[in-house]
Amino acid sequence: MDFGSPRSHAPQALRPLLLALSDPRSAASYDESGWDSLIPVARTARLLGVLAHRVYEHVDRSTLPERVQRHLDAGLTEARYRRQKTLFLLHTITPALSGHAGPWVLLKGAAYVAQDRPLGRGRLPTDVDLMVPRASLDGVEHALKSAGWVFEKTEEYDQHYYRAWSHELPPMVAAGQSMELDLHHTILPPIGRIKPDTARLFSDAMPVAGTAFHVLCPHDQLLHAIVHLVHDSDFIGRLRDLVDIDAMFRALPLTDADARAALIERARLHDMEKPLRMAAMLCRGWFETPGCEELISDTVTAGDSFFYGERVITLANRVLGPANALDGSERSRRRAGKLLEARSHWLRMPPWLLAYHTASKGVRSLAQWATKRQGAATG
Repeated sequence: MDFGSPRSHAPQALRPLLLALSDPRSAASYDESGWDSLIPVARTARLLGVLAHRVYEHVDRSTLPERVQRHLDAGLTEARYRRQKTLFLLHTITPALSGHAGPWVLLKGAAYVAQDRPLGRGRLPTDVDLMVPRASLDGVEHALKSAGWVFEKTEEYDQHYYRAWSHELPPMVAAGQSMELDLHHTILPPIGRIKPDTARLFSDAMPVAGTAFHVLCPHDQLLHAIVHLVHDSDFIGRLRDLVDIDAMFRALPLTDADARAALIERARLHDMEKPLRMAAMLCRGWFETPGCEELISDTVTAGDSFFYGERVITLANRVLGPANALDGSERSRRRAGKLLEARSHWLRMPPWLLAYHTASKGVRSLAQWATKRQGAATG
């Protein structure tokens, strides 16, 4: 089957999955050998539930092979379990938030699930991201601790790093909860190179009916998804994030000139025009998302830079997919991953902190190695 030139930026093994996600009706033409290659890739990319939801919306399940149905059903079952766990966590932490000034804003997957957005269906969230005003952060932290939540990272350096330089506290866990809770006070590190207007994030947040929570406004949800991928990550195995961005671009929709103009204006408010342009370039190459070509033209004044240009996109194309669907040598993928990891650190930290953080990490790793070696020698 010809999976089309628009997806030529993606590894060959990923193209059936990308086509099925962007045009679910095409899945009706896949034979069993096609599904045999598609399903393992979708599962490794944590997209099997998303694929199942989209396919079942557009294809009569009775026309699919029975064993394919079983795999898709398993993906949906796991997604429903994760959804219930997300909602259960939100229900149990609500009393701890009472009395602390809000709004209490859900981010990313938790927001999609709470809103029951189409892009939240079939997802497999592993944590809940909650943003509270900086003035409420200490009180909410203490309330959560009183409710049984503890930090996963307890080393003094980790605690200092998160509290002094990050946009969130260390991940928290609790008995009876299968998900982490990440407590934010903004969406990007305040010492990083992009400084969003946090006051507007909160003031424009919207309440979720039937809950005590808010979510970011639609433009901010999209822009947060974008910077989470193209600014704050190393791209490795992050195809699911690009799938989210593609879905939100289509829902906007980008093909509407006024919608594009409003999105660009919001991106300028948050200093995110370059990440927005880069996300459009990625979605154009991987999904041929309608309107991306126009968005790229509309943001031409943002220009390409060393950190948001074609070189970075070329590296990202090598590592975005899951390990069982990557083309090229392992060495080239590993090298691309290292370069992209270094890029993400550079964008998140000023040079002096990057040097200090790298040195501290190296010293701690060496100390841990020495301790293990000494223990092995005396054991």
